Amino acid sequence: MTSTDFDFAKAIAPIQVDTFFDEYWEKRPLVVSRQTPDYYTNLLTMADIDLIIYSLGPDWKTLRLVKQGGFFAHNFMHPDGSANIVQLYNAYEQGYSIILLDLHKRWMPLSAFARELECFLNHPVGINLYLTPKNSQAFVPHFDDHDVLILQIEGTKNWRIYEPIVELPNKEFAGGEQSLPKEQLPPVVADICLAPGDMLYLPRGYGHNVSTSNCSSLHLTVGIFIYTWSDLLSGMLRSLSKQDVAFRRALPPGFIRDSQIKNSLEAQFQEILQYLATQAKLESGIEKLTDSLLENMKNPLPDGYFRRIDHLSKINLETIVQKRKGTIFRIVTSENSLTVKYLSTKIEMSQKFAAALDYINTNSKFTIKELPLLNDDAKLELVQRMIGSGILTIVEERTVKDSGGWS
Repeated sequence: MTSTDFDFAKAIAPIQVDTFFDEYWEKRPLVVSRQTPDYYTNLLTMADIDLIIYSLGPDWKTLRLVKQGGFFAHNFMHPDGSANIVQLYNAYEQGYSIILLDLHKRWMPLSAFARELECFLNHPVGINLYLTPKNSQAFVPHFDDHDVLILQIEGTKNWRIYEPIVELPNKEFAGGEQSLPKEQLPPVVADICLAPGDMLYLPRGYGHNVSTSNCSSLHLTVGIFIYTWSDLLSGMLRSLSKQDVAFRRALPPGFIRDSQIKNSLEAQFQEILQYLATQAKLESGIEKLTDSLLENMKNPLPDGYFRRIDHLSKINLETIVQKRKGTIFRIVTSENSLTVKYLSTKIEMSQKFAAALDYINTNSKFTIKELPLLNDDAKLELVQRMIGSGILTIVEERTVKDSGGWS
């Protein structure tokens, strides 16, 4: 199994995906014990840590040294902002955990895995690395406002899991994470020890106290930053505010300090609620969340793509193409044109391409001649634009039918 093959189903195997969502998602923790120590090592190993710190240059915003909730007291950065690896060695020897935040943005195996998860779950994903020395603890007991998958890479780690004190908290409750009261910890749900190759799923809100014993531990925390119904409603309201000036009007001056003014708002508030009930559209909220997810992805994953662009002039109607791995795009239509929203890019096109774009969005692999409702020149024009924009890629096992082709 390679890192590019790793997806959600493999992360939770042998639990079936349907079983996971029916019985565990947002409901209760799941522990998968595999007896397969190298299960996750295509994503990362202990031997990679020095290389990551040396070559990827984490800065003070993405590198943390933590013990018992406290940070390393000495400066561990060089004057140019790069990490002082010798200082990291010293901190680690003193019991400090090394934490690398958002490692999926810099380590390709994790980049591919995170993108697979985002395309499947349709929720933003972030991956942090935790390297903890033996007989140590990074944080005091706390709970998070996002769901997590814990992938144990090397060593073992002890997890004491507590019942939630808040059901499914969001950032309004925790703001990332929130400590549990030391003097009144919630009831314990489970005490487990994760070994290499094991996986733990924790829904947001479940408290946890985590430590090592007689060996060090390396694990990845996959954070799933859930879109909720409140996010969907917020997106719908933003759409409505662009359409109707009533949502853009100011609340009257003094609406907080003057109870009469505040009471006078009730009738108008009820009118707005009635308007929402009849005019709010589910699709508008989903579109806003789609745009948010695409902006979070930012860039396509690297896959030697410049070579594909070099071959643009050689494609023909028999060429097989497909969407690039980890690609999501949205089609926005207007009266005379349409826009393809892809990551942080907007591509303006003629409406004549609408049916063909729908076909591309719903088919994984096809020959250019299969595109519907376009003449041959328009089919080639569309595919060239989609390849040039990074959405489509050429399937290389098919040989282009000319002397300068590739195989």
